Amino acid sequence: MKKKILMIVACVLLLTVGTVAGAATQAGGIHKENGQAVPVDGNGNGLLLRLRNRVCDMLGICQGGCNLTELTGIFVYDQVNFFIDDVELHFGPQWYITSAVAAEDYDGDGDNELIIDELVGLVGAEVTVEGHLQSEGWMSVFTINGMVYREPGQPIWAAEHHWRWKHGQQP
Repeated sequence: MKKKILMIVACVLLLTVGTVAGAATQAGGIHKENGQAVPVDGNGNGLLLRLRNRVCDMLGICQGGCNLTELTGIFVYDQVNFFIDDVELHFGPQWYITSAVAAEDYDGDGDNELIIDELVGLVGAEVTVEGHLQSEGWMSVFTINGMVYREPGQPIWAAEHHWRWKHGQQP
């Protein structure tokens, strides 16, 4: 049993480091400030906060309790992250949103596509999301236009999903 737990922890750490490193490389050390891309300075300005937010998002941790906030505005994608105004929206790890088929037709085109395609289909439209603000300007999204994207708590891409145990499913 201990070996299984250690393997799960190791996998989560590898996925976390890989996702964070990939995001930092892909973003070129840039974050969004007042709607403008701003390079992260050599002192790591904001890098540790971004790392904490990414880990919390990936593991389904809501810092300070899972208080949900609703946000409405024009949905924007800068080829790295999604935004409404100055709030960076997160839907889980990049590998997940580019490989999993969406449970709902979020963009309303009649097809359930990969999550990334559903999200890109919303770009330029007014969208209402509900989620947890991990920090100022960073939201882990739980609903899109009133449709559930994921439930608060441990997400489906994490080691074990609660739904499986609540409904008597075996691993």
